[in-house]
Amino acid sequence: MGGGVAVASLPCNPGIIIVLGVAVLEGHMLWAMATLGAFAVGFSLPLGAVMLGVSYWSLAVKAKRTLEVIRVVAGLALLGAGFYLVGTI
Repeated sequence: MGGGVAVASLPCNPGIIIVLGVAVLEGHMLWAMATLGAFAVGFSLPLGAVMLGVSYWSLAVKAKRTLEVIRVVAGLALLGAGFYLVGTI
């Protein structure tokens, strides 16, 4: 399944090309490995979250009460990140 996701999303998302370019231009091997590793983790987390959500559906139904709290916390974090980004421009 991972290969299919990689083949299908690579033409639509030039992110890996940008990350590879940054890694090559930096010239530091450890920094390039860390950059590519961070990209790989960030790219695979949504797929992993979907797969965990499917396999733990019964727990998700039981945890419905916490959904509102999670939404509020995630919304506040997103607003904070947005204001930080606007403030640093």
